[in-house]
Amino acid sequence: MADATDSKSVGGNPMRVRLSPRASAMTYVLLITAQLAAAQQPALRGTVVSVETGLPLSFSIVTLHPNVGRQFTDGAGAFAFAGAKPGTYVLSVRQIGYTPLDTQVVVGGDSTTIMRIALRHLAIELPPVTIAAGQCTNPGRPDSTDSVLLAVFDQLQENARRFELLADSYPFRYGLQITMREVNQRGDTGRPVVQTLRFTSNDNHPYAVGRVVEPAWGPWGSPDNTVVIHSADLQDLGNADFIANHCFRLAGRDTVGGETLVRIDFEPATRVRSADMAGAAYLDSVTYELRYTTTWLTRPERSSLISVRSMNFRTRFRNIARGVPLQDSATVITTYRFGRQTKIDTQRTVEVRFSRQPPPP
Repeated sequence: MADATDSKSVGGNPMRVRLSPRASAMTYVLLITAQLAAAQQPALRGTVVSVETGLPLSFSIVTLHPNVGRQFTDGAGAFAFAGAKPGTYVLSVRQIGYTPLDTQVVVGGDSTTIMRIALRHLAIELPPVTIAAGQCTNPGRPDSTDSVLLAVFDQLQENARRFELLADSYPFRYGLQITMREVNQRGDTGRPVVQTLRFTSNDNHPYAVGRVVEPAWGPWGSPDNTVVIHSADLQDLGNADFIANHCFRLAGRDTVGGETLVRIDFEPATRVRSADMAGAAYLDSVTYELRYTTTWLTRPERSSLISVRSMNFRTRFRNIARGVPLQDSATVITTYRFGRQTKIDTQRTVEVRFSRQPPPP
């Protein structure tokens, strides 16, 4: 095999240098290694901390727009994006209970952009409990004319976004243990019927007008003889169609089980003529994590539940990761029009198991 040659210029004069086959291969390997090292460097990395304490804010949601990605920060509040090409982006940082931040960032092509993001704890001046009467004629996301309502609404949405990202990043399975009892006019309950249904974190039929009462799907049973009634879960509260067809009103501070919470009410728009959901969400007054929802079915007679007089849900949530709530338990009370006994269903979430590694503590 003939020796390889290379041309270099020294002081403007070409000079031919003879390289052995081994030296040529070594040069190639070193060049490829350098290129791979450069490719593995994140285009953007940083940490998210608290303004007040300087401590890292783990499990913050960091999004690089447009279309680069979204991720949780790790236990040290760190994040990194490797797929961004050189250019100008918007970095959005969200943490439950903190003021959101959007900032412009320029990513270069030959080095890593390093950032330190400091978020300020959210402070909202809340009114006492108020019940606002009126029809829902202007549904959708609250506008900026009511800054307090908008701030609380955004925290409600943050709960939904955190659950969505957790389900994508750390998928999990869980059981729903359902106990069904009937109560007669004297208040006596019959023998309970207990069953456990199995779900994954991605089992969901999104909200749609006219589909709050729908034929059963997946683990719920056969669509031929079973219906599913939506209550206000996190997927619904964060659903764009749900927001577009409901009004939101801030009721102020309320007390549930001796705990002072922030209450935000919702109801369907007057244009929604089918069965739908109204109710309230209760957020922790310090962290703004979702603690409870109450939901009642509106216009049940305009669905397949023509014999139902009322259906009321009370749902309690607990965190399965930092600031990420999951339904812990629910009680559903159904009354009927034609003398049928009241039915009480209780649901309890059991056996939460992450499919891969669990989220960081």
